[in-house]
Amino acid sequence: MVLNWFRDYLNNRTQRVVMEGVFSGWTHVTSGVLQGSILGPLLFVIFINDLPNAVPQTTKVALCADDTKSFRGITFEGDSCDLQQALSNLSTWSSNNNISFNESKCKSMTVTRKKQPIPFIYHLDLFPINKVQEEKDLGVLMTSSLSWDSHIQRISAKANRMVGLLKRTCPLLTQVHVRRTLYLALVKSQVCYASEVWSPHQSNLKIKLEQIQRRATRWILKVK
Repeated sequence: MVLNWFRDYLNNRTQRVVMEGVFSGWTHVTSGVLQGSILGPLLFVIFINDLPNAVPQTTKVALCADDTKSFRGITFEGDSCDLQQALSNLSTWSSNNNISFNESKCKSMTVTRKKQPIPFIYHLDLFPINKVQEEKDLGVLMTSSLSWDSHIQRISAKANRMVGLLKRTCPLLTQVHVRRTLYLALVKSQVCYASEVWSPHQSNLKIKLEQIQRRATRWILKVK
């Protein structure tokens, strides 16, 4: 019964384009899900659920919504070749399932403290993957040395700007509980996001984050 419901939900769909009052002809939707639908993300996750099975067990695959990461430890050049084979398997999986990776958004990063890591240019299908030293991953700025300085500098600047915006735009807001709610929603949510991953141990970075908290606290309590 459930399968029949989903079959009816996905089949016999049509769409058209409307621009400045002009309508295109109707065309049948032969793939994909309804844009903006609640079931769309769930069906997509089910669709790609077997993707990790396409790579060897020596290579790990992590999935989060439509983000895919493939990684493994690299000690010898042969390990890089094995990782490249895993990427080739992923490319084959995408072709077999009529879904493509966005090559322009694909990046490779070597996480190491070695000055001269093993050089290797990875490819996805025929496209060379751009190698980077830092990349934002689910809102966290990762670096090849696993240093969180860049991430903390970025969120500190962003949180400071938000505190300044609140001070400029809400001078007549006197209720402490409302100010606190704004702080929790707009400032602390940025400062504490994924802090379990990047929480600093350097005193200078801790002080930088604490300064934001103090500045916001003075605004909440209306203390100069």
